[in-house]
Amino acid sequence: METRILGNTGMEVSRLGIGLSAIGFEETFDTIKTVEVVLKAALDEGITFFDTAECYFYSEEMVGQSISDRRSEFRLATKCGHPAGLQESGEYDIDWSIEGILLTLDRSLKRLKTDYVDLLQLHSCSVEVLEQGEVIAALTKTKEAGKTRFNGYSGDN
Repeated sequence: METRILGNTGMEVSRLGIGLSAIGFEETFDTIKTVEVVLKAALDEGITFFDTAECYFYSEEMVGQSISDRRSEFRLATKCGHPAGLQESGEYDIDWSIEGILLTLDRSLKRLKTDYVDLLQLHSCSVEVLEQGEVIAALTKTKEAGKTRFNGYSGDN
């Protein structure tokens, strides 16, 4: 598998990564065994970048149960800001407070069965929220605590 450096991180990752939102939905992958087969096959083929989020329902749990025993073989990204996922209204819960971000990451780490993620991404955080400073303070704390190696942004702008 061809690799490259991810942005300015110095992290080597496979050119092809896997977005894991689909494995979080019961109708997509109905058993942990199916997910385990898919994710382990991806690792066996040299895919080393896995991207998930707390709001992808069962995705983080599936990753933790399936491949946490091979954690040294891949780079793991998750997201914060939408802690509870999609609500019945069709809207996402949003929490950009320091406490909310730290709690989201701690829950993610527990589900992923790891003590750190390689990349914690803000999930569609607005410029207005960023300018308030709390989000940056939270990201700084996660990095200082050794829970994240790098911080970034995932979204529509």
